[in-house]
Amino acid sequence: MHRLLSIIVMFAAALPGCRQADPAATIRFDALGDRVEPAATAPRRTVLALPADFPGDVHLPARYAIDNITEMPGTRIVNLLAEGQVGGLSHETRRAMEAAGWQRRLITQHGGDSAVLAFEKDGRSALFAFDRNRPLQSSDEAGVIVSVQLQGNATSL
Repeated sequence: MHRLLSIIVMFAAALPGCRQADPAATIRFDALGDRVEPAATAPRRTVLALPADFPGDVHLPARYAIDNITEMPGTRIVNLLAEGQVGGLSHETRRAMEAAGWQRRLITQHGGDSAVLAFEKDGRSALFAFDRNRPLQSSDEAGVIVSVQLQGNATSL
């Protein structure tokens, strides 16, 4: 009986150290092997800034967050999430680009869900694609996904 009591006391003393792991304290790694911060403390999105040489005559929405930037020789693509609606952002971009001296080459609108604009100026081209964001969860951000593709002489971008 004394032995059974000793086992119960040892087991009871060990219980506080046997708690389930807190999911927020679990260390996780992504597919590339980089450490991923717990969801509770991780920022929602990494903050990217426009490159310092991004052309000042290319219109961007008033409020946006950059999702990613891709650069290739002579081409730069900036994908962002903007507040607003496809029609309003498309119209605003068209007016601003034309006011900055860009020549309109293409306008395509598909209902209220997507639009494409293309412009040329001084041997450069700018292509804008607007797509209504369809969040996977109701807590995800809505808005418009805007892709801006710039091509031309790299020194004039």
